[in-house]
Amino acid sequence: MAYQVLDLRPDPAMLNPQFDGYKLRLVDEQRGAVWSHPLANLSFVEPQQIASNALLAYEEVYSRIHYNHLFVGPRNNTFIYIDSERRVCLAEIQREDDAPRITNIFDIPTRPSTYALPGYYGAYAISETMILVFDGAASVYVLQRADTEGSDSVDEQWVASGMFEIGMGSVAAGPVADNERQTMYYILGAQLTKVEKNVVIQIQVCYRLNKETGDVSKDSAKPNQPHSSLVQQRLPPVFCIEALQVTIPQFSAELPGGVDYSAHGSGILGLNATTVHTLHSHAIPVYCEFISNNQYVLGVRGGIVLDDTELVDQASDKAIPPNMNSNPYYWTQTATDVTVCIELPVAVEANQIFCEQTRSSLSLQFTNSAECENYTYNGKQYCNYIVAGESVWTLENGRLLTLYLQKEHEGMRWTSVFADDDGVLETMDPNEFAAIRERLEKYTSSDLEVETPSAPLMQPYIDQDSGGDPEQLDAEDPVVFSVRSWSAGQADASSVAGAPDWLCPAFPQAPQHQPAHMQQPPPVCLKFDVDGVVFGFEASEGSLPMHANVSARHTGTFSALSYIQAGKREKRFAFIASDMTVCVLAETQRRVYIYHQVKHVNASSAAQNLVDLGDSGGDAELVGMQLVGETLVVLRKHSLCFIDLSLC
Repeated sequence: MAYQVLDLRPDPAMLNPQFDGYKLRLVDEQRGAVWSHPLANLSFVEPQQIASNALLAYEEVYSRIHYNHLFVGPRNNTFIYIDSERRVCLAEIQREDDAPRITNIFDIPTRPSTYALPGYYGAYAISETMILVFDGAASVYVLQRADTEGSDSVDEQWVASGMFEIGMGSVAAGPVADNERQTMYYILGAQLTKVEKNVVIQIQVCYRLNKETGDVSKDSAKPNQPHSSLVQQRLPPVFCIEALQVTIPQFSAELPGGVDYSAHGSGILGLNATTVHTLHSHAIPVYCEFISNNQYVLGVRGGIVLDDTELVDQASDKAIPPNMNSNPYYWTQTATDVTVCIELPVAVEANQIFCEQTRSSLSLQFTNSAECENYTYNGKQYCNYIVAGESVWTLENGRLLTLYLQKEHEGMRWTSVFADDDGVLETMDPNEFAAIRERLEKYTSSDLEVETPSAPLMQPYIDQDSGGDPEQLDAEDPVVFSVRSWSAGQADASSVAGAPDWLCPAFPQAPQHQPAHMQQPPPVCLKFDVDGVVFGFEASEGSLPMHANVSARHTGTFSALSYIQAGKREKRFAFIASDMTVCVLAETQRRVYIYHQVKHVNASSAAQNLVDLGDSGGDAELVGMQLVGETLVVLRKHSLCFIDLSLC
């Protein structure tokens, strides 16, 4: 399947330069637009706490703060929450009497992990009759509905038909003290599908890999670091994104004999989770949705830095990894410069390289290296002019030749490196260069001597010290979207450098009646100048079985949304409706902002609602939010609040 580009460029026709702002529209509470329902005294929601001295990366702290404790239900009018007594509560909206019908469908067993930190509970409806329940540590329970004939029955029954563990599981050996546990697991997404004749759960999980701090010399330390011969430098966190597959037994009205399916965890059938592939990144993904049973879309800040498709035979420590693709080079650009990386087939020394750059051309030759003949250029014309005196080159590990080209016309985007377009697209992932260096360092002999070139060198800056420091957030890498194969994890398509950055996701939807081989993942809202632009991922049948050609399309715009959300310093949740009718921002306490879509593309204003839910005896913190039909459900620790958007 040919590699594709996810084009996230906004459609200018869908942007509204005439937009002046949102106008406040009062919510008619007299018509019942807002109402609440108290939770039972012993059924309040209290997120799990961890030890105050637990070692978490900033990305993990941020994820906990913004974790949504309200989950989409198995049917369109349902939602799920998990209370402080570990009870999984399935709620159904009944608008005629304002009180939701709440059913306790499962009690999460107490299985403390000696390895994992206690994360947050989770519930994931993957079909109308199946829900996955995560205990926040390492165990995932498979709930199946027993009374499938009466889907709207008041006395619906759910049973735990199986359980599997992720990561290290609830191991008996390992660290026991809270301050020694460092691993916290996150479930990114899951789906129910069929592989051959088997019913299979495909699930994506994420956890941080523990990496030691590195020693760096005093000369390379930053000014604020201690003046010692060696200082400790904190490396950026590395997260493992793991694809797991679980084959489940066929469910029928007659449960398999000899197995106790009680709701308290005794005798629950153990299932085996097998790893399909793993990826690595420096951040927790913000988007992970399936397109089919063999493809998914992944959105992660900074992109993927290394994946297991690049592993080679460990028996040979001299093995050299193959090029990432057949392109002769990789490149990316900023407003002021262009960076070109050439991965050479063999190691060379700097004195074997002749590199001459003029204002408009490149000449590159290699002496005594026949293997590099395909990487030579003789007066090759650049796409645009450069400042030759400020453009330099470097050689790393004898294998990675990097050209740093200073643009003469700053701010002008290059469509290609050379005037004669050779079809090499701008690098999709801004961390791809770092991945190349990492592979070369791993597979390059330590005794290889490479002389430094006589020309001045410019070392690329890779921040190794931010480690998720909040002060570094303004310089965050953009979110990179990629379409990946489930079976191998390799990218079939990816967004390009310079695409709009992440703003917020869409509300998840209840499981749909659609073929597993082709799905419509929820849209995303991205930042473009002051606006929020909505993109949907569309799939068409590909040339290979089980593979689709995936494209991204600008489907809507929330004018000025990027500007507005930047001013909400207390924001905890932000979602758009999948049909793009509203965007909802919720603060940590009390206030919910609802921004409506403009009535037509050139409208100068749109409606905005501000709903203050009050504190109701100290119950002010908002811990979850879901859109259920036309009703916005907001979860507080001791109550549920409902907002009828049709009356807003």
